[in-house]
Amino acid sequence: MNNIKTLQEQYFNEAQLSKYWNVKQSTLQKWRSAGVGPIYIKRVGKVVYKLSEILKFEEENSFKGSGERAYQKKGEEDGKQK
Repeated sequence: MNNIKTLQEQYFNEAQLSKYWNVKQSTLQKWRSAGVGPIYIKRVGKVVYKLSEILKFEEENSFKGSGERAYQKKGEEDGKQK
């Protein structure tokens, strides 16, 4: 029988992500209000973040320096949007 736990994604609550990124919880709240930051889920009034979305956000916002992205975003080719 499959172990359901292995099929489940890991989630961070607001306090955990705040500690992981060393930002205030209010910063995460402001980002949500502004429509920036990682994608989140509301579960019974509680905000949670999928680990995969946190990692995706980190990758999309990683830079080598001077605005040069560390990783190519989907839909970009040679630094140009498709």
